[in-house]
Amino acid sequence: MQRKLVCLDIDGTLLGMDGVVPASAAQACRRARERGHILYLCSGRNAEEIELIPELASIGFDGIISSGGALVETGGKIVFEKVFPVKIAIKIYQYLDGLECGVALERTREILSNRRNIAHWKSVMETFPVGSGMRAALSELLDIQLRNVLPDSPERACYEGVNKIVFRGDAPGLLAALRRDLGDECEIFDSSIPFFDGEGGEIGPKGVHKGSALRFVAGIHKIAIADTVAFGDSDNDRPMIEAAGVAVAMGNARDSLKAIADMETTALDDDGIFNGFKKIGLID
Repeated sequence: MQRKLVCLDIDGTLLGMDGVVPASAAQACRRARERGHILYLCSGRNAEEIELIPELASIGFDGIISSGGALVETGGKIVFEKVFPVKIAIKIYQYLDGLECGVALERTREILSNRRNIAHWKSVMETFPVGSGMRAALSELLDIQLRNVLPDSPERACYEGVNKIVFRGDAPGLLAALRRDLGDECEIFDSSIPFFDGEGGEIGPKGVHKGSALRFVAGIHKIAIADTVAFGDSDNDRPMIEAAGVAVAMGNARDSLKAIADMETTALDDDGIFNGFKKIGLID
């Protein structure tokens, strides 16, 4: 079989709500690499958040696309990075802060979070029992955020080197307003994270997303776009699904993503990656 570049989302695709990568998914990834295929993680998480999942490193990947496409690492080296112009980052933050949103400014290996965002994730963490995997994972995320709490009036330096902005809020029509007022200056994706009880999402630099990253990585490895494969489940996977030669929606994916994918596999916790790899022919 022709060598393929395979880009895999993490949350909802490789990693379940229990914080575990199914054994069948890990097995499929290893077998595909043994057959010569190139595998990249492609996540909205920043690099530090990905490092919170050590079992991903134990599987072995050829590279990592993080921060929704704003950072690409190959062989442990950064080969692409895009950050917001400072004036745009300030404009976005002030807009969201004015609507009393929880906001996190994400850098390569650092998260600067405002107090509303920290309070939200603390309340979410406390809904899980002590000793559970999800409580432990959320506790690690909170530890990262508590290292860099944004002051009420952030200094200009806080907006430097920002790859991605995450937000949630209760203002009616928040996403629609954002797209109307800021859509010409950035990429805005609806978040499917279950713990966002209001409206939430991810914001990236204009023209930077998982689809642009997939095309960039294909160029590095001299892989034709027709020989690229993408697996995803949520809105920020849409550009990657649209760009890939073969697009696969997880069985637990949003209906809007299933509608534009080439095929659908089973759900994450129903051996979705293994079944998808086998259906395409990446593994026997």
